[in-house]
Order: sequence, then C-alpha cells, then structure tokens
Amino acid sequence: MATRNSSGSGAKNKIVAMLKADHKKVKQALKDFEKIDPEEDPQACQALVEQTLAEIEVHAELEEQLFYPAARGAIDDEELIDEAEVEHMTAKVLIGQLKGMGPEDEKYAATFKVLGEYLKHHIEEEEGEMFRKLSQSGAEWDTVLEEMQTQREQLMQEKGLPAESAEAEVEAEGSRSRATGAAVRTGARSGGEARPQAASRASKSSSRKQ
Repeated sequence: MATRNSSGSGAKNKIVAMLKADHKKVKQALKDFEKIDPEEDPQACQALVEQTLAEIEVHAELEEQLFYPAARGAIDDEELIDEAEVEHMTAKVLIGQLKGMGPEDEKYAATFKVLGEYLKHHIEEEEGEMFRKLSQSGAEWDTVLEEMQTQREQLMQEKGLPAESAEAEVEAEGSRSRATGAAVRTGARSGGEARPQAASRASKSSSRKQ
C-alpha cells in the first residue's frame, strides 16, 4: 500500500508539473507578444497567436477530459473545478473570435491581450488553490498521467505543433523547483548575502540541464 501511494503521489506531481510547464509557456508567449507590432510585422504576430491558441486548446482539452474529472475525486473543494470549467468556456469564446480575425483587424491585439489577462487569472487560481489542494488519493494518478501523455502527443500532432517530450517538460519544471528549494536552503544556512549567489548557481545549473 505504501508503494502504491508513493507511486500515485509521484504521478500527481508529474501531472501538476506538466500543467505548470504549459502555463509558463503561455505566460512567456504573452510577454513575447508585447514586443511585436502587428502593423510592422503582421506575420510574426499571427504566427505567435496561432501557435499559442493551439497550445492553449491542447492544454484545455487535457484538463477537461482527464485532469478535472480525476481532480474531483482528490479535492475537497469541487467549486474550484466548476469555476475552472466555466473559465475555459469563456476563454474559448475569445479563442473563437481570434480565429476569425487577423493582424489587420483593429481589435486583434486587444482581444489576444484580454485573453491573456483572463488566462493569467485562471492560472493563478489553478496553481495557487486547485493544485495545492489535490490529495494523492482519490484518483488513479498513474493512469491519468499515462493517458494525458498519450493524448497530449496525439493532440499536438493534430494541431501541427512541434513534437516535444512531455516528460522533458516535466523534468525541466521539476529541476527548476529543486533548484529553487536548494537556493532557499543554502541562503538560510549561509545568510542573506549568500542567497542571491546560491540562486544564481541554481539557475545556471537548471539552464544547463535544459
């Protein structure tokens, strides 16, 4: 029984890391969009928006079809999941509007930015509340992880997104978390001045691994 619980906890943590890695990519895309002028470089603008929308759709489907149903059995606050599902519905309305527009449209950039702000709020609630409240029991996390990885690969192929290893994304996220933890521990032992140096070494180590 102990082994099974340990395995389930590990799978749950990998799922959360996978979803957080997706969140980080979306937030980075929003930052990159701020650096592009739709009028000066409409092609780059549209390419970034289209890829980001495709990645959001893959992420949303994985959550709706696999993660949220499993999370309902492993969380004591199902309202969080209800709210997340409604937020997905609203985001899809904006995504649909963007798909019918182009960089030449007056509200193209504004619509993408509004979607971005909406997603940031959604991400904050998931990472700040939902993920933290998940228990390792109440769901077959090993099965959910396997299904999410398989379906993720299929959806990315359907969307024409570049192939990537979900496991590599998870490992990268895990490495960043471990590096942050090591930096905090080192800083606590060595004093205030050692903290930024330790964080810097951890950051460089994490970059080399990626």
